[in-house]
Amino acid sequence: MKDDSRSRRRFLQTTGAAGLAGLVGIAGCNGQSPDDADDSAANGSTQSANQSASDGAETDEPTETDEPTETDEPAEVETKYQSREKYNEPGELLDDFTDLSSWLSNAGEMESSSKHAFRGDTSAKITGKGGENASIERSFENNRDLTKKDFSLALRTTTPSKFALFVYLRDPFGNYAVLELRNISMETPDVDWFRTAPGVYETSKTPPDLTQINRIEIVANNATSDDIEVWVDDLRIHDKPDKGYVVFSWDDGRKSYYNDAAPLHDEFDMPAVQAAVPRFIGQDEFMTLGELKERHEAGDEIVAHESISNRFHSLSGDELERTLQENKQWLLGHGFESSNFVVYPGNDYDSTALDIVNKYHYMGGMNQSFDLNTTSPYAFDPLVLPRTVGHDLDVAKRVVDQCAKHQNVGILNFHDFEEENTMGKGDYKKLLEHVDQKEGIEVINFSELWKLRKSV
Repeated sequence: MKDDSRSRRRFLQTTGAAGLAGLVGIAGCNGQSPDDADDSAANGSTQSANQSASDGAETDEPTETDEPTETDEPAEVETKYQSREKYNEPGELLDDFTDLSSWLSNAGEMESSSKHAFRGDTSAKITGKGGENASIERSFENNRDLTKKDFSLALRTTTPSKFALFVYLRDPFGNYAVLELRNISMETPDVDWFRTAPGVYETSKTPPDLTQINRIEIVANNATSDDIEVWVDDLRIHDKPDKGYVVFSWDDGRKSYYNDAAPLHDEFDMPAVQAAVPRFIGQDEFMTLGELKERHEAGDEIVAHESISNRFHSLSGDELERTLQENKQWLLGHGFESSNFVVYPGNDYDSTALDIVNKYHYMGGMNQSFDLNTTSPYAFDPLVLPRTVGHDLDVAKRVVDQCAKHQNVGILNFHDFEEENTMGKGDYKKLLEHVDQKEGIEVINFSELWKLRKSV
């Protein structure tokens, strides 16, 4: 953990809403990058409206303004640019799969496909039949030094729930590191391309000599007895950061977070991300508007979310667009400047949903797994982030350890200490203690993750 980030958050906590408003007022002359200015501008010209909301008397009781409402002068809810298009070429191109002569098929079938391509005219289609894995590999003419490198590739599949993606980096001595995307939540049949930049899941007993990597292998690991088909394209290589990162992401905006987890985050001076459902605010099991603003002033980020009954792929285009608009308007109207980030209900999405979400948010997702499921910070698809369910202390600690060791990002997800998908309060405190004592890891929020993604 870094002292400078902690000091900054202590400053934000002590300045409160008025101090934050002052900081917003001088952002344009405080070394802000053009992209950061665009991101801020995308929240609309809401300074006076937000100031009025902050200046009003706060109460812990829900008010009529707790619900999404239409105003005479609504804030601009569409983003200034579409992040998936603007940041779709991270790092350095390694292979565009127009020529498959350098690739060998180890398992299943491989063919050049002109039906689907992420870049150019063709991609590589790999197929595993009857429960068989699909695997392709290529050798490097000269050994590559990948000590400080990560990989990403574009992926398309009609069988998203049936396999996990593995990328093996092998040295001449048989040792390897394997990068893994554990789960894909895209819903069929409306599938499309997305980029993935999987983090290191594990290494061989003897870790590979990363200065002498001579082969890369892409494996679609079949988890069923069915056929799988996968298209891969646009393999790219990226620099690693100097340390690892972890994000604590809490869904739904529940009062149990406020009562039981927030004091622990304050104790360890670590931020969290609250994915709040606006229409739930003030109901029995959920934080009031006053409590949510209190957590915002304490350093937590408040981002967009929806109830699981409104899974994005199940809504019509008009319904989804209206839902996104209303929720973002509510966040903007109450001064939550992180409204450009979103967590999908039930982690589910499809191609149509991605196209619509892309108009209103810069970053979000998720592809979620109960096992280690991490990413490079510099190359993930902005709207298809992966995360790990925070159900088990050992799994969560492994996320932290692997991210520190391999300079990856782990997003840990929680709901309620009483639910099976969330570890108990005692284990949660042990997890924060583990992070606090771990070298080479920093706790960040979505805004800081987005700055990392845009930085290269």
